[in-house]
Amino acid sequence: MRLVATVVAVCVTGLGVPPAAADPADRPGTYTNHIMDDIADAYSDPSIIRGKDGYWYAYATQTSMTRENAGGPWESQHFMPISRSSDLVNWTYVGDVFGPDNHPQWRDFESTYYWAPDIRYINGRYYLYYSVAGNDDNTIALATAGHPAGPWKDIGRPVLPYGKEVNQIDPAVFVDSDGEKYLYYGSFRDGGIQAVRLNAAGTAPAGDPVQVVGARRGEAAYVTKRDGWYYLFYSGLGCCARDKGAYPVYAGRSKSPTGPFVDAEGVGLAGRHPGGTIVNSPNGNKWVATGHSANVVDKSGQEWILTNGFDRFEKDPGWGGRPTVMDRLDWIDGWPTVRAGAWTSEGAEAAPLARWDAGSDFEAGLGGFQTRGTGVWKKGTDSDSGRYARATGGGSAPQMLLPSRAPKGDVRLEADVRLRDDRGRVGLVLAAKGAFDHLIAWMGSDRVLTVESTRGGTVRKTWTERLHSGVDVRSWHSLSAEIRDGRARVEISSAMLGMPLAEIEVDVPDSWHRGGAASSHGSGEADNVGVTGLHTPVTRKKPDPKVGKELKSYREDFADEALDGWEWFGPSDGEVADGKYVWPTQDADFSGKGTMASALLRKAPKGAYTVEAKLDFPITDAPDGRSQAGIIAFRSPEESIHLAPTRTGPTRQVFLWIGRDRDSWPEMQIGPSADTMWLRMRHTVNPKTGEHMYQAATSRDGRTYIWGGVWHLPAGDDPRIGLVSLAGEGVTAEFDHVRFYR
Repeated sequence: MRLVATVVAVCVTGLGVPPAAADPADRPGTYTNHIMDDIADAYSDPSIIRGKDGYWYAYATQTSMTRENAGGPWESQHFMPISRSSDLVNWTYVGDVFGPDNHPQWRDFESTYYWAPDIRYINGRYYLYYSVAGNDDNTIALATAGHPAGPWKDIGRPVLPYGKEVNQIDPAVFVDSDGEKYLYYGSFRDGGIQAVRLNAAGTAPAGDPVQVVGARRGEAAYVTKRDGWYYLFYSGLGCCARDKGAYPVYAGRSKSPTGPFVDAEGVGLAGRHPGGTIVNSPNGNKWVATGHSANVVDKSGQEWILTNGFDRFEKDPGWGGRPTVMDRLDWIDGWPTVRAGAWTSEGAEAAPLARWDAGSDFEAGLGGFQTRGTGVWKKGTDSDSGRYARATGGGSAPQMLLPSRAPKGDVRLEADVRLRDDRGRVGLVLAAKGAFDHLIAWMGSDRVLTVESTRGGTVRKTWTERLHSGVDVRSWHSLSAEIRDGRARVEISSAMLGMPLAEIEVDVPDSWHRGGAASSHGSGEADNVGVTGLHTPVTRKKPDPKVGKELKSYREDFADEALDGWEWFGPSDGEVADGKYVWPTQDADFSGKGTMASALLRKAPKGAYTVEAKLDFPITDAPDGRSQAGIIAFRSPEESIHLAPTRTGPTRQVFLWIGRDRDSWPEMQIGPSADTMWLRMRHTVNPKTGEHMYQAATSRDGRTYIWGGVWHLPAGDDPRIGLVSLAGEGVTAEFDHVRFYR
């Protein structure tokens, strides 16, 4: 089925009833991107959190909510719209972060733009970091609220002092297990992406910034922690260009929140030749520029990634017409990738699992649960979480609230928990058998996460991890556990956003009851208590394109000057020397704005093939500019794509050049560059559209190739394949060979 989004404006003080617990047979349906259908002309730069009321809330850059009002007038703008969903597919608009009555007073409202919100939950408050832009004085700001729908109040000043070297946009905050807060920000200037430690309140820097992504390389940072590694996601060039935007998502990881971050090949993200493992990139379907990512987990434990992008077939989307798209995020061999490397989807996909097999948010009461131990569970209520379960009475023995008919075996368990006083503990039941045999993960007033194994009423074994001193155990915290093959991985966090405060692994008896909440001394409160069949992780990545055997009749080793089968577009240039084609870069390009560049071309094989060129191109010491050399697919200057390394300021990069001029914006970044490279382009024909599709790959050793995104040329005559050396004088390209494979 196709789940259709609805648009209903509601008052933020009357938010309705959260979703009820699901029947075990109610499995997910399907959805089709984009997921913010009909909410707005654009829902760009998404950020997401699951609120304590059980809904997911999404936030976006300032936008018009209707296509007719795109770009104005000012009073029709929505200053960071907020929407909510019970299933991550169907979304409802619930308000804006700012308006004329609550905007930051330290900025002129009508000359400021509000971009790229980043939502966090810390000790009972929602923190929304965002970009304020206008008049070339961009910076990062902060508003807070007691509910994810607001009302929001700005703190009254910017978080960062103004600066020009780093473009102060696209904030992301990470709170580490020791309580330290880190702000990541930056865009396509020489300062790249920066990380800076914040003060305890999260309102100002508490140290010097560190560059974590290279100059002019990326923006839209997002950081999570997994298996002891800090993962930095960011997006490459091309955020806002539907006709040629790439905006791939990359990742690196580090053992420190401030880096250095390296990719899967061990290449650093901040060096002269920066790396970055590709998480998402255009794949040839209708979606392009799907970047600026944020992650979320569904109730089965499956992660999902939200980005924004363009439908390249949509006519006249208007500036910023970038809706949110969502896809499964897989972790394979320690690295994230979208749909196992298939990247953004355009067809029907299995929807996130958004309902528990057993459990409740308690809006309808405590039905569907059974109790064990002394004391009583009652209903409580507050403005953030709505109704919840409140333990009263009882002594030191666990007072358990267990969902009926919970599944056994491999499951995911969840509960939001908090303490009302310092007398007892509150926890997540991992497994229980009767009243005296149980395995419980406890949060105590001493700020310790404890997993306690009890048999016959006697504690047999404990595992502990201390929480940092700033944790307020009287505010909601999320306890979750994934039980797979009889072993539980327990995590406590603020809001399940990839920022664990502590983790413990323990064995779990196979036959015991799964899931539930627990309290001692009547001190605990719990909400959103559920148990769900655990997701099955994808462990095998989509294979790289099959290159095949060499077509030897197309081989070119530049052994003589005849160059049989080759011809020139434009005047001939360069020469054969010592078994290479030696070609100084031309001060020319294909834009038509100045001297027209030349291209050395030949007919390509019919159908699917891969072309490869080995290139020596000393860009390490190249002059600052856009000099570039590489492979080109060419029908005309207007209809051409070339793959080439270049220097952009301090950084050396490889691009699939979708544009016609020498400017790297908004071309598609591929793998890391080097002075000697092997470049490949894989050609196929789209059977639906007849378009010529080209997927790019790079290698620094001729053996290991990094396959990047796909771009297209229109249907029609077969483009020729060839070589270029262009876009500014100062570098000499030496082509060692050209090969074709099928």
